[in-house]
Amino acid sequence: MHRVGIDRVTLAGAVIGLCSFGLHFAVLRPNRLSSGDGLFVWNALPSSEAIILVLLWLCALGAGLLYRKNRPFRLAPGLIGNVVLVLVFLFTAGMATNTTDPDLPFLRISIGSGGWIMAFASYILILSSQQKLADRGFLRLFVSLSGLTAIVLLLATGHLSDISVIKEFSARQGRFLSELSQHLIIAGASVGIATIIGTGLGVWAFRSRILERPVFFFVNTVQTLPSLALFGLMIAPLALLSQRYPVLRDLGIQGIGWAPALIALSLYALLPITRNTYTSLRILDPDVIEAGRGMGMNGLQVLWRIEIPLSLPIILSGIRTALVQSIGNTTVAALIGAGGLGVFVFQGLGQAVPDLILLGAIPVIVLSVCTDKLMAILIHQITPKGIALQEEPAS
Repeated sequence: MHRVGIDRVTLAGAVIGLCSFGLHFAVLRPNRLSSGDGLFVWNALPSSEAIILVLLWLCALGAGLLYRKNRPFRLAPGLIGNVVLVLVFLFTAGMATNTTDPDLPFLRISIGSGGWIMAFASYILILSSQQKLADRGFLRLFVSLSGLTAIVLLLATGHLSDISVIKEFSARQGRFLSELSQHLIIAGASVGIATIIGTGLGVWAFRSRILERPVFFFVNTVQTLPSLALFGLMIAPLALLSQRYPVLRDLGIQGIGWAPALIALSLYALLPITRNTYTSLRILDPDVIEAGRGMGMNGLQVLWRIEIPLSLPIILSGIRTALVQSIGNTTVAALIGAGGLGVFVFQGLGQAVPDLILLGAIPVIVLSVCTDKLMAILIHQITPKGIALQEEPAS
C-alpha cells in the first residue's frame, strides 16, 4: 500500500498551468506589425477544446495533491505535460485555419502569454516525471522526447504552418538555417577553445599554489563583465591588428564579426571549466595518487592515467555549464556582426515584430535545454559505477 503524499513540483506546475487561463492564450493580429487583440482560452477555442485543457490541468493538480510512489503516478505528470504542450500548438494552429476574414488577408494568429506560460508549466510537469523515473531509462526517454517529437512531426507535415511564428520561419527558412549553423559553430568553437585553455589553467592552479589566486582572479573578473561590454572591448584591438596585418583581415579577423565574438565567448566559458577541473583534482583521494606513484608512474603519467580519468565527470559538468551559457551568450554576439540566431531577435526588436523575436529566441531555448540533457546523459554514462553508487542517496 503506497502512502499518499504531495508532489510539490507537479503541484507547482499544475498551479502555474491553471493560472495561465487568466492570461491571453492567443493573439489575433491584422498583420505581422500590428499589436493585435489578446484572446482568452474560452474566447479563442471551441468549448470542447477549452474543456480538454481544463480537465488535463485538473488531473495534474490531483496528481500533485494525491501523489503515490508507484509507476503510474510517476509517469502521469510527464504524460499530461507532453499532451498539453502538443495541444497548445495544435489548438493555436486550428484557430489560424478556422479564422478566415476576406477583409484581412494578412491576418496572423500567435501564441499569447497564457499559451507560452502553459507550455512552460507543461515542461515543469515533464521535469517532475523525469526526476522520478531516473531508474527507468526507456520511460524517462519517452517522457522527455515524446512531446517534442510530436511537435516536430506536426511541423514537418505542415499542421502548424498557419501559426504566425512558423510563417516567419517559412519566409526566412534559408537564412534561418544559415544563422543556426553559424550560432552552433561560434558557440561550439568557443567552448572547445575554452576547454583546452580552462583545463590547462585548472591543472596549473592545482599544481602551483602561487598561481592559484591569479588564475581564479582572472577568470572570475572576466565572468563579472557584461557580455556586451566584453564584446565591445574586443573591437578596438582587433580592428587595429587587422589594419596593421592585412593577412588577418583576409582571414576574416577584424573589429566586428565572428572573431571578437569567438574570443569573448571563449573567455566567458573559462570559469566553469577551470573551476571544475581544479575542484575535481582537489577532491581526489590522495591514496589513489600515491598508489600510482608507488607503481612507478611519473607526474605526467599520474595526471593522464589516474587524475584526468577520475576527474572527467566533474570536468564535463563544467563544460556542460559552459555550453549552455555560450549558446545563450552567442545571441548577443549578433550585435557586433557575428551572426547567429540573435539576428532575428534584434531584427524583431527593431521592427517591433514579436514573432520574429520568438523565431530567434525559441531555438536558443530548445538548443540550451537539449544540450544540457545530452551532456547530462553523457556524464552519467562515463561516470564509473562505483562513484555513481556513492553519489546516490541512501534509500
